Amino acid sequence: HKKPMISIAALLLPLLLFVTYPQTTQSFTSGGLSKQRNKTTIKMGGWSETWKDILNGGPKRWKVDDVEAKQKALTHITDATSTSSDTPLRILCPLAGDDQFVHYAWSQGHDVTAIDIVPDALKAMRFQFGENNKEDWSSSSNNNGGGVVWKHKSGRATLYEGDMLMKRPELQSSFDVVYDKDSFGALSLEMRQPYCQRLSEFTKSNGIVYVEVKNKESGREFGPPYHVEKNDLMEETSFGGAFEYVNALGEVYPLNMGGMRQMGHILRRGLRK
Repeated sequence: HKKPMISIAALLLPLLLFVTYPQTTQSFTSGGLSKQRNKTTIKMGGWSETWKDILNGGPKRWKVDDVEAKQKALTHITDATSTSSDTPLRILCPLAGDDQFVHYAWSQGHDVTAIDIVPDALKAMRFQFGENNKEDWSSSSNNNGGGVVWKHKSGRATLYEGDMLMKRPELQSSFDVVYDKDSFGALSLEMRQPYCQRLSEFTKSNGIVYVEVKNKESGREFGPPYHVEKNDLMEETSFGGAFEYVNALGEVYPLNMGGMRQMGHILRRGLRK
C-alpha cells in the first residue's frame, strides 16, 4: 500500500506565516491581570523591518493593492450605513499601514483617519495623496504622548503615527465607520480586548464596523494571521461587549494566498447607556 502523501504546502504554511507576519509584542506593567491588559500596547518591534522589506520590493504578505477591492469595501460600507454614496462619512482605519482604502475613501469625499505605529508605512500612504508631500501635510506632536499627528490640507485626512491601543479622548464617539482589514486577525488573542475597547470608544452609537478576516483551510491554530469566524469576533471580550452582529458578507474578494479566503462581516455599535 502506498503511504498517503502530505502536501508540502500544508507543512510549510505555518512556518511561512511565522516568517512573513512579525509576532505582535506587548508590554505589561506589574499588578493584576485587568490592570495589565489596560496597559497593553502595540510596539513597533518586527513591524518596522517588515514594512521596510515590503517597501523595498519584498513579499507583500497581507497587502492587497487592488483598487477594485477597496471600491467593494466602500460599497459594503455605504450599503450598511444606509447612506447615499455621496454622503460624507467619518471613517477610522486602525492599524492601516499604507492601505489604499484610506486614499480611495478620501477621493470619494469621505473624512478618513488612519492609525499605525510604523512611520514608513504612513509616509508611503501620504505619497498616495500626491507628490507635494511636504506642502500638503502638516505634523504636530500629540499632547497626551500619542505620537505624531499628520493632517492633510484638505481637512479630511488625518494620520496618527502611534499606538492604536492608547486612549485618545479627542477621538471619543467620532466615527461613523471603522474599516478593519485584517487588523483584528493580526493581533495576538490577549490584545483583542483592548483593541476592541478602543474601537468601542471611538465609534459613534449605531456606527458600523466593516471587518475583513482570514478563513484558513489548515493551520488554524497558528497566527498571525489567525483564522477568524463570527464567534471569535463576537466574544464578550472582543466586539461582543459593545457591538451587535449585523451581516456576514461571505468572501469579499479572492486571495493569492493558497488555503485562505478573505471574508467580510458587518457589526454595529450599540447605543451608549
